[in-house]
Amino acid sequence: MQLKKNHRLFLSLLFICFFSISPLRTLSQPIGTNPFAVSYFQPKFGLNVGAFFNHQDFLFDFGLGLEELGYDFSVTFNGSFRPYYKTVHFKESDHLFWQVEEKVVQFSIDLEKRFFFLEFANRSKLGLYGILKAGYFFGTYKGLSKNRNQEFGLTPGGGIAWQFSKMSRLSFGYLYFNQNPYAHPHTFNLKLSLYINKDEQQ
Repeated sequence: MQLKKNHRLFLSLLFICFFSISPLRTLSQPIGTNPFAVSYFQPKFGLNVGAFFNHQDFLFDFGLGLEELGYDFSVTFNGSFRPYYKTVHFKESDHLFWQVEEKVVQFSIDLEKRFFFLEFANRSKLGLYGILKAGYFFGTYKGLSKNRNQEFGLTPGGGIAWQFSKMSRLSFGYLYFNQNPYAHPHTFNLKLSLYINKDEQQ
């Protein structure tokens, strides 16, 4: 029940932000572009907020770092966590099983590359992206004195990216999150990215 409430609340907030930032006129007058073309170097400071989730789990994901708009790539430092405790069972020995309340945390360096194939009249872009999260994952458990399931891992993913007038981007796709042994590894990934564009502020 708590998981479903968190899903609905987060998705509602994210879509409200999305529609307040980007009006529907974004979809007008699409023009095909070369997804492998590059422009000049346009580094920006970026902030992103998102989640990856499935029917068994839900994690918030926050990040700060470089958003490069000319070559369409990002390098960010991210922190991911489950905002509530979840009951899990794990095997201690052949005759001993634990039932405990678990929270999980991951710190990662996220590398993302985008390939835009449509551009609209207001300079918005639509395309595909690929992402790789390289990070450290661990779980914390009520009643246990130390963390468990600690490991470094790689989490690949990809999906659709929609960039709005060099100020924000919405991404939705797939993420193979296999670090947590107590949840299904196939997750949806939804993310809103905002970046400071000094060129438009001048």
